[in-house]
Amino acid sequence: MENSVKTDEKSEKQRLKEQKKQERADRAYVRWFAFLRFAAKVIRLFLPYERHDECVYEDRPYVFLCNHYRMIDVMYPAVAVKKPNHFMAKKERWDNKFRNWFCNKSRCIPVSRDGASGDVKAVMTAMKYIKNGENILIYPEGTRNKGNEPMLPFKGGFAAVAIKTKTPIVPIVQSRKPSLFRKVHVIYGKPIEFTEYYGKKLTEENIAECEEKIRNIMIELHGRYNKEGNK
Repeated sequence: MENSVKTDEKSEKQRLKEQKKQERADRAYVRWFAFLRFAAKVIRLFLPYERHDECVYEDRPYVFLCNHYRMIDVMYPAVAVKKPNHFMAKKERWDNKFRNWFCNKSRCIPVSRDGASGDVKAVMTAMKYIKNGENILIYPEGTRNKGNEPMLPFKGGFAAVAIKTKTPIVPIVQSRKPSLFRKVHVIYGKPIEFTEYYGKKLTEENIAECEEKIRNIMIELHGRYNKEGNK
């Protein structure tokens, strides 16, 4: 009996120790994200952009989708809301020492392109963060757009994350590739929810239909400001 009590006390001490450790890590992460928001404001002096906000943010998590030109793209959702975002990035980003440090510091979610198991793990991690009330940023193109196309083909998965967690999707669209001292239009679109699928079993066709709808909306937003954005 005495040994059992000691074991319980030891377990409770260990639990409290782990809890305090997690709380310190969470506070450090919030401070880091606040720094990213400040850095985004400084960067804006050199990479100016005009913000067009169609979204009225509520106190709830969001799935942000952003077209992708450069690593600097992470600043756009950072300035949209004060709540921290978790970026989904291909696991190769961790190969570089600086990117490894940045991704770990930012609590990025590694996505494997090798097979379905890696993507499932990333999706489950994203859903866990959303259920904790935190935001997710996804680059649906899966890589940087280095050409002249308005939008690369999308990689799948983001619609399932949003639908299963009943989370609105906010499209963020840059009118062109950011460059020094040339203004870019950044459009924060209206939140999109696929409520008709909430609580239902999803088919591949359902998911593909939702993702195609999002892509068409983002292409439309890109075209709306692209002419002026490329002056």
